[in-house]
Amino acid sequence: MLLSPIARPAPPPTDTLGCEPGLLGKNSERMVGGLTLYRKCMLGEQFERIVMPASERGFLVGISLNGGHRRTIFRGAAQAERRFQHDSIYIRDFSEDYRADLYGKFDFVLVELSRAYLDRLGDEHDDMAIAGLTCAIDTCDPELGRLAHTVADNLDAPGVLNALFVEQTGLAIGAHLARRYGNALARDLRRKGALSPAKTALAKELLMENADLGVSIADVANECGFSRAYFIRAFSRTTGRTPHQWLLERRVDQARQLIETSDMMLADIATACGFADQSHLTRVFVKVYGHPPGAWRRGTGR
Repeated sequence: MLLSPIARPAPPPTDTLGCEPGLLGKNSERMVGGLTLYRKCMLGEQFERIVMPASERGFLVGISLNGGHRRTIFRGAAQAERRFQHDSIYIRDFSEDYRADLYGKFDFVLVELSRAYLDRLGDEHDDMAIAGLTCAIDTCDPELGRLAHTVADNLDAPGVLNALFVEQTGLAIGAHLARRYGNALARDLRRKGALSPAKTALAKELLMENADLGVSIADVANECGFSRAYFIRAFSRTTGRTPHQWLLERRVDQARQLIETSDMMLADIATACGFADQSHLTRVFVKVYGHPPGAWRRGTGR
């Protein structure tokens, strides 16, 4: 009598970074301006093994938002232990096989950069040749950590203004990585000039007219005849504000006018002015005017 083989359970499904989604407390993904940003969080002590074959996807940079995580990284017969602190980072080259044992308690923002993205970044700054990204195994980067914390809770947030904010933060992260961790051919970025009055007016018009349609910084830059990186630098130098900051101030100005001159509900004003919700409007309004919208309305006698 032949015994049938014992069926083995299928391995749990994994995502594009080799993680088991069911083990993650937070699991976000967003593509912005040629980058892919992830937020992956596991606050428990679960064990997880990551196994990924080599590919041509480029590079992955992980930025730790907390401390306490540890992992064992295997390279052939060798292995290395890594413990993470706040602002610890690591860089993976996807062209190499990867195997690691993770021991929970992590909260990461991860940035995936293709080789084409690095080439394009070099072309935009026209004085960079970036063959790859590398860092020491014990690297901590508070500046990159600050950018990661800034974007961490906004990957899933709705709204056009938030999309612009995430896009610009992603661009800042990409430029920082290229400058600090790009291979030896990278050189300091040259300072560029300001926008002409005509280009400034066109950029502001495009930002205001198309914000509700989800126009990206790259779209506005293209209409003005510049690369997105050059446009952001030149716009900031001309106005003293990034495009996102400038648009946010204009939107809160619109909201203030509606608060002062209409009987619209605050939630409806928030939507009409491109904010994600009323609480988003309130946070920005307090930052700009020092009072919440309701108090401002009561102060005008409406």
